[in-house]
Amino acid sequence: MNTSQKHGYAYCRENNSGLSTFKKITMVFAAGLLLAGSVLTAASDSKIAVITDGSNTYKVTTAETDTSNIIEEAGLELSFYDEAYITEESNERIDINIKRAYPVKVEADGGARFLYVTGGTVADVLAKTDIDVSVNDFVSPAFESETSADMVIEVKRGVKIYTECCGERELVYVPEGTVSDALKDISCELTETGNDNIELKAPVTNGMELKVNKIFERVVYVQEKLEPTVIEEACKYLPKGETQIKQEGSQGVIEISYNERYINGIRTEKTENGKQVIRKPVDRILLVGTKEQKEDKIESKPVIIEENSDSDTSSEDNSVFAQFGSTDTGSETVTAVADVSTDESSFGKTEDTSGNDFSYSKLIIGTCTAYYEIDGITATGTAPKVGTVAVNPNVIPYGSRLYICSADGSFVYGYCIAEDTGGACMAGDIVVDLYMNSEEECNAFGRQDLLIYILD
Repeated sequence: MNTSQKHGYAYCRENNSGLSTFKKITMVFAAGLLLAGSVLTAASDSKIAVITDGSNTYKVTTAETDTSNIIEEAGLELSFYDEAYITEESNERIDINIKRAYPVKVEADGGARFLYVTGGTVADVLAKTDIDVSVNDFVSPAFESETSADMVIEVKRGVKIYTECCGERELVYVPEGTVSDALKDISCELTETGNDNIELKAPVTNGMELKVNKIFERVVYVQEKLEPTVIEEACKYLPKGETQIKQEGSQGVIEISYNERYINGIRTEKTENGKQVIRKPVDRILLVGTKEQKEDKIESKPVIIEENSDSDTSSEDNSVFAQFGSTDTGSETVTAVADVSTDESSFGKTEDTSGNDFSYSKLIIGTCTAYYEIDGITATGTAPKVGTVAVNPNVIPYGSRLYICSADGSFVYGYCIAEDTGGACMAGDIVVDLYMNSEEECNAFGRQDLLIYILD
């Protein structure tokens, strides 16, 4: 029995020991689950906090919901007057803005006090004090001004005084201070008589009487014309002494400011304050001829020509150019006048705008226009194109090779052939009509005086 009892006791102990171990494992496992659950819960409640402190930004991961605690977690401190508030919040993020307080000084009634604010206007600051401000008092800066660090707000009490000017008496309020300060505030000065007992440094008092001259100052702006500068450029193609306009020029505008001072309505001073060019003038440019003329130069002048149908118009005499514009209609004589000049001294060689030399037999300086036709045919049976020009064949025979440009080189038509008849050329109004690709180009060209070289 003793043996069996021992075995039984031993059996029971082993069973008890096994149950105890199982319970411990179970409890540890349950505790682990609880801990894991709390960790997961904490993780799910965490969010990113973005803190803006002036120009600096801080980020911190937190499970806190209190703004102050979040700021403390970020390692930041708030003073008693600083403000922190949430600007935006979601499940994943919270944005916090910190407004730091700054001092503002208020001076009034002979004393001064400091207030710490995070923003607002002068009116907001005064509302936080026990200072009463009436409509007759003077506050600087103005009520609506935004506050800033170390701003000084000055409150001056209004003092009632009377001014007399030109026989009229007026009640005004001026800031407390001296008579000199009051006169500046109301834009007045003391008259030479009537204020013998008043000193400028004396304080203003309620009911004070001042005889004054009222001052009015203003700035006026006056616009004046700026004439263009005339610039002369030498031109070797024009006869000496003759001129041709290269650029018309235009007037500019200058604005002048003046300070004016009035005393009792009468202007006593006017001083120039400054100038500003509103529109610059455009220079007027004149081409001045430098080419020497020979005595046998054929001058351009109106010529009346009478010729019959048998007259020979192919003569190479220079008089043909002086008689430019004449034509035989077959039934009557036509009188034509052309603005054209020729000079045998210029016959010879020159170069084009590309630097290539060319020879010419005659040079005409005359008026040219431009024309354009759709599906047209020239007088010589060719299709007009750029390089085709219309002429008076009695002056410039068909088939003549020409080189045309302006005297100053600003316009170059280039090499061309006389293939068409120009109505205005026949009438003597122009020398050559230049073919162009469109009416727009023709309108842009208009009417210009050009150099017309007749090539060898």
